[in-house]
Amino acid sequence: MIMKKIASHGDIEIFAPDNSRFSFLKSPYAAHMTHSAVDIYYGDFGSDAVSPVDGEVIDVRSFNAPTPFKDRDSKEYVIAIRQKEHVVKILHIKPDVERGENISKGDKIGAFIHNGYFIFWNDPVMHVEVRKPDDYLRASNDLHLSPGIEWSRLPARKDIELECSIECINKRYALLCAPYEAAGEVRGFAVDGGFLDGYVPSGTESGFFGIVKQQGFSHPQVAGLGITEGEKEIECAGAAFCLHFNEPRIKVLPLRYGDELFSGDGEVRISLEVR
Repeated sequence: MIMKKIASHGDIEIFAPDNSRFSFLKSPYAAHMTHSAVDIYYGDFGSDAVSPVDGEVIDVRSFNAPTPFKDRDSKEYVIAIRQKEHVVKILHIKPDVERGENISKGDKIGAFIHNGYFIFWNDPVMHVEVRKPDDYLRASNDLHLSPGIEWSRLPARKDIELECSIECINKRYALLCAPYEAAGEVRGFAVDGGFLDGYVPSGTESGFFGIVKQQGFSHPQVAGLGITEGEKEIECAGAAFCLHFNEPRIKVLPLRYGDELFSGDGEVRISLEVR
């Protein structure tokens, strides 16, 4: 399996499979608010998850996650891997490693789980943080991550308008393809000199998103998000963006599970403006 660097903290480097996508900001979890976590997406619920780092497993534990579903496993897991003077904390993976094991990036460490921390439009994900060795369990974190991107100049425009094609529609969301930009091996949708990352709401609710830039992360306000199919304005919860190694997709989220977003009969366009 080919692993590519996606982030670092000092001399600790975090890697992801080359068929994955990743996000620093697409979550309300505390460590994402301080730019101290990255989420890595690939595979299916129950499929193999691989280590994003080299090191020694120093802790494996479980706890009960909040869940409204009686028939869903409520377990959440922590895998802690020591590397040099830090510990890499991993969530959302049911472990099949034990304390004392030495592992390398790309080695299988467990399987993706689906518990009460996930809402209906979430995909399988591995949450990764770099922590101090005596403080790796609590939610908050201030060891900031630097994106592992070979930067090139991206458009500085404050607005984008994308002509999209529909890749798939299901009861959870719709996936759209659209023209994109690249910096090194990373691909995404660019605005204000960086890549959009996170969940942009269509209404007045606050989302959790920002722009990943060479200088760091910015959190502008959205002046307007519009999604249309032909002449029809699409009623939806919003749109989600990630960074990709392959061709990126835009995820459009329904207001409710099972809502039909697109008919497939007209041209789909997305417009977004930040300030």
